[in-house]
Amino acid sequence: MSAAQDLHDPEREQLDTQWLYRQGDLVLGPLTGHQLVEKLYAGQVTGKTEVSATGPSGFRKLEELDAFKLHVSKAAAKQRVEAEARALRARRLRQKLFAAAVAAVVLGVLGAGAWQIARYSSVYLPGVKRDELSIEVSTPVITVAKRSRPEELFEYPGEPKQQTAERPSTKPPETAPDKPETRPDSKPEKVASVAGSKPDRRPAGGRPTGKVTTDADGLSTEVNYDQAAINRVVKQSQSTLYRCFKEEAERRPGFAAKVPLEFTIGNDGRVAQLWVDHPQLKKGPLFDCLLGEMKKWPFKAYTGERATVNLAFTIGKK
Repeated sequence: MSAAQDLHDPEREQLDTQWLYRQGDLVLGPLTGHQLVEKLYAGQVTGKTEVSATGPSGFRKLEELDAFKLHVSKAAAKQRVEAEARALRARRLRQKLFAAAVAAVVLGVLGAGAWQIARYSSVYLPGVKRDELSIEVSTPVITVAKRSRPEELFEYPGEPKQQTAERPSTKPPETAPDKPETRPDSKPEKVASVAGSKPDRRPAGGRPTGKVTTDADGLSTEVNYDQAAINRVVKQSQSTLYRCFKEEAERRPGFAAKVPLEFTIGNDGRVAQLWVDHPQLKKGPLFDCLLGEMKKWPFKAYTGERATVNLAFTIGKK
């Protein structure tokens, strides 16, 4: 009895039957019911796919046939799970790509910043190595400019300076009455010195506005410049000279020396003269570079005697 029921089981018969199925405007097949179930789980057909076992006029949806209902439900659940897994993988892939892009941007910004910092440090910061070159700066010393001919600022210490004073006459004044120096209307400064008076070198045009000092020769000096302000400008601007020394080191492999500088600040607040106290660097590219940079230093304008600043740079290899 059970064998007979198995032979006449409608669901079993539907699975063993040959079926045609529609795909768009095409009619494909024939396939057995078991093959349709395989396509169902593979996602090639769905519960909405129309099938027919009797011909073109007998098409019905696969989900309406009892033999396929359970398989349609299982296939739909399987496809939902697979779709969710694919969506999760896609989200993770997008997150990884976004994180990689952000990391690349951050690394690029950090790399550019590090390059800029290294470039700035190699040129402007003291004591920073570039090809193991070190630069140290001494504390500036500010004094009143010497009363000398302008060209003397460029003479190297130790070299004999030309005498500017006249040699006194060995003849008594009464033996040479026709000499210019014995006439009362000539050499007023020498006459004043003999009389015991002291010449005054203070600027004309009123009372002095700054500190007035008198040296051993009796010459009055009016000092109006602000040493603290000059020190601030030198401290803030001295790093602009490092480029000049590094370029000199590139021109002179193994360059190492102590380079004392002396410069005079004009009354307009600009560096007027420069003296490089080094026998090989008194003139040339380094001197021109230093003077060009120092002329940009923003000192304040002032009146009275000019200020001279002494500064020393020590260049060496570590």
